[in-house]
Amino acid sequence: MTDYLFIDTATEAAALAADWAGATRLAVDTEFVRESTYRARLCLLQISDGERIACIDTLALGGPGPFTGLLLDPGVRKVFHAARQDLEVLNDHLETVPGPVWDTQVAAAMLGHPDQVGYTQLTGAELGVTLPKDHARTDWSRRPLAPEQLHYAAADVEWLLPLADRLAAALQQRGRLEWAEAESAALCDPDLYAFDDAGAWRRVKGASRLDAPALGRLVALAAWREREARDRDRPRRWILKDEDLVALAERNPPDREALARETRLPGASLQRLGGVLLDVLQAAADVAPPAVSIPARLEPAQERLVKQLLARLREIAESAQVSAPMVATRKDVEALVRGRRDLALLQGWRRALAGDELLRMAERAGPAAAPPG
Repeated sequence: MTDYLFIDTATEAAALAADWAGATRLAVDTEFVRESTYRARLCLLQISDGERIACIDTLALGGPGPFTGLLLDPGVRKVFHAARQDLEVLNDHLETVPGPVWDTQVAAAMLGHPDQVGYTQLTGAELGVTLPKDHARTDWSRRPLAPEQLHYAAADVEWLLPLADRLAAALQQRGRLEWAEAESAALCDPDLYAFDDAGAWRRVKGASRLDAPALGRLVALAAWREREARDRDRPRRWILKDEDLVALAERNPPDREALARETRLPGASLQRLGGVLLDVLQAAADVAPPAVSIPARLEPAQERLVKQLLARLREIAESAQVSAPMVATRKDVEALVRGRRDLALLQGWRRALAGDELLRMAERAGPAAAPPG
């Protein structure tokens, strides 16, 4: 069973952070909850230097506390598995993205593992380790945490450093270590974790079916919801669901009677938000829609070309023992066929591996690779 330190006092935290001040590499994981808040609540921070494991009660400490310096120290590499969500949560609490980072999920995808391979599956395959029973459904904000919960949390960092070493050695042997370095570094881009009000509409399901005037209204409605959710620290869907936003933007009800008739908003929401929503819609009518574009459906010839490119991509990836979605997604290939060239597929290692060949195939297809119209 995994040995660990449970840190829930400022004195203990300061002492351990001081002990680790000279570290050059640390394994890091987080446990958080976000079901009832706008931002995730960081409940537990797990760190290991390869000898000691600490489960740090960030609720008791009011945040990462003295470990903030280690997380932000550019001389300390932070090893994560599937780092994206952890970095998003830490960015919210630290107001900057920790780095530098090494992501074992990214590294594994470059060695033939599935692009979303889980930590349990990966440690089993690479190290022959069986991890404790999953506690993914745990409410990490409840205290006290049970011993089995803490053992599970500690195990999440116990094997990260040896796993990273094994993957790095395999990547080095195949000449792909720089690929993983570049992808892990890209995870530290602050733009990945920036959510501006004006761009909130892009995360609304159903936006693609709206015409330009309705899309302009959706931009205003989504921006209002984002501000409201942030100010009240509530999930966006608790303020208003995506389908309700789209319905309002599409139907543009002029008054409360139409609002009640043409939407599925419950009575309590109509009573509380009706006036505000009508004001937002009215204000949106006086502003020109932003210059945004939703791609039109692919022409039949373009769709056939996308299928050909995806088939070739899978062949290349299988031959190279790389996860195909790590190289390019269907969305990337569709963008290539539409004529875009500012794609990750056409940069760095992706271009060398598959991008150049897919580009040649697309350009040989002639008009099929051009935007419709």
